[in-house]
Amino acid sequence: MKFQENQHFSHKHILNALKLDIGEEIDCNACENPITDPLHGCNSCHYYLHDECLNTPRSLQHICHPSHPLTLLPNPTYSSRSFSCNACGSEGNAFSFSCAHCEFDLHIQCAKLPVKILIDKHPHELNLLFNSPYKDENVVFVCDECHGTANRDNWVYYCSHCDFGTHSNCATGNVTRKEEASSSHTRKEYLMESTARKVEEIEAYNKAQEKLMAATLQAKLEAQGRRAALDLIDSGSPRKYYYY
Repeated sequence: MKFQENQHFSHKHILNALKLDIGEEIDCNACENPITDPLHGCNSCHYYLHDECLNTPRSLQHICHPSHPLTLLPNPTYSSRSFSCNACGSEGNAFSFSCAHCEFDLHIQCAKLPVKILIDKHPHELNLLFNSPYKDENVVFVCDECHGTANRDNWVYYCSHCDFGTHSNCATGNVTRKEEASSSHTRKEYLMESTARKVEEIEAYNKAQEKLMAATLQAKLEAQGRRAALDLIDSGSPRKYYYY
């Protein structure tokens, strides 16, 4: 069913207000997330936008990049036809807020992240950080939601009081189908690495226990040998008689 029409800068045809058929699944050409009503689209080109994405401003001044305004682009301008989001670290192939001067790019959903958030799994408010909360570069941030790791310059939500943190996408649920598959792969890698580390720790513990048991047994044998030698000396020595 059609409602109002809209001419959007990202598409050459008029976008009509649409409703999804029951069971229909399509992704937004702006944020790459699954679409639920309301939406606008061009059926002839299979081009669809969330209404929220449709109304995204053409430019943005973001606190994470104060030196330049970010421009809304309908497609990546790089030769690869994709961009790497400076917020979540994942690849994007659709809309972005971009600074061409700095090659700084954000998914539009990442650009709209709230600076504070509450989630069900933690009692305190989480603050949005634009890099790792840990000053030590050897400390790796591990998400308390999915147990995947984050690069030091990825955005995370964090509670410093409890040392509890999550990926930005894990806290908000802004995960595209592609990111979800990548996140699942990351979780599998983390679990495999964690299991491997535990196996190594168990093997190292067992080896240490074996060395300790061997050393203990050797010490016992040496002690028994010394006692046997003393007993032999005592049994072979001549008796001494004392006369008064």
